[in-house]
Amino acid sequence: MIKKISKIFLLGVILYFAFLIELSNLYAFPFLLIFVFLINFLEDPSSKTGLYTAFFVGLFWDIYSSNYIGLMALTLPIIAYLLKIILFKYVRIISISWIPKI
Repeated sequence: MIKKISKIFLLGVILYFAFLIELSNLYAFPFLLIFVFLINFLEDPSSKTGLYTAFFVGLFWDIYSSNYIGLMALTLPIIAYLLKIILFKYVRIISISWIPKI
């Protein structure tokens, strides 16, 4: 339980700082999108951390953009879910011991 809470807290802090970096550079590089894809690639296929992260990144983008609230908050989790399905069914990544699993 403590491990799960600390993982969520650490992801929230990293997500917040990535969001600040993205805002300070006037959206020159999509740090948050890369962060979502990395979490989905590095986590266990049965875990839902990547989907939650995609939802909150989409919510951050919606709050600070001129789009409708919820547009990216629904689009990014759908993309993350499709990515998880593709990685689980069709891609076999060789286990590399130095890459940490999330």
